[in-house]
Order: sequence, then C-alpha cells, then structure tokens
Amino acid sequence: MDDLVQFLRDRLDEDETVARTAGGQEADGLRWLDHGSGNGVVSDDAGMVVTFRTGAGDPHAADIALHDPARTLREVEAKRGLLKRYEEPETSAALSDSVNTFTAGVERTVLLEVFRHLTLPYADHPDHREDWRP
Repeated sequence: MDDLVQFLRDRLDEDETVARTAGGQEADGLRWLDHGSGNGVVSDDAGMVVTFRTGAGDPHAADIALHDPARTLREVEAKRGLLKRYEEPETSAALSDSVNTFTAGVERTVLLEVFRHLTLPYADHPDHREDWRP
C-alpha cells in the first residue's frame, strides 16, 4: 500500500503546483468568481478574467469558479492531514504499547480504505492501478 500512499502524495503535489501557478499562494487567497451573466465569464477577486468563452454559459462558469485555486489548496491541505494521520497514528500515554499498536493498526487500515476512495478522481492517471479501487 506504500505505492497507493505515494501515488496520492504525488497527485496532491501536482494539484498544489497547478493551483499556485494559477495564482493561489495561500489557502485563503485567490478566489474565482462566477458573474452569472450567462456568458461564461469567470474572474479572480482582483478583477482579472480567468476564463471567457462565448456559449460556455453559467453552468460551466459556476463549476470553474467552484474549483478556484484557494479551494484546491484547502483540499490538498485536508488530504495531507489524513496522510499525516496515517504516518503518525494517534497514541495515548494512558494506554499500553500493545493497545496503542492495535489502535494505530486499525486507524491505518481505515485510512488506507479512505485513500482508495481519494484516488478515484485520478483514475485516468497513467500511474493509477485498478487494484486500488474500493
């Protein structure tokens, strides 16, 4: 399962790079706005047009605006939090080492199942493996 975890890490790195390149430097940063004008215009909150496509219409603009760089960075941060929990499972000084080992193993097993689901958006990536599907 180390391959699955590394695959997810690599995709998150790529997502972060794309979001930062698009202008998002912080998770609370750049937002994209759908103007709801029916002409497919999406701009960032600094007023720069992100995309304009005649005939694209509001559904496309709404989807593009929803997936702005700031949201992508927040999603990357959240998923990396799960990866960190996998690497460093919860332990308690009040519990014995054997109980901590058992609970850490259970937590890691559950997180691996979560990671299988988190790789689904990347199923078209050439490094994605079918045996990772939940």
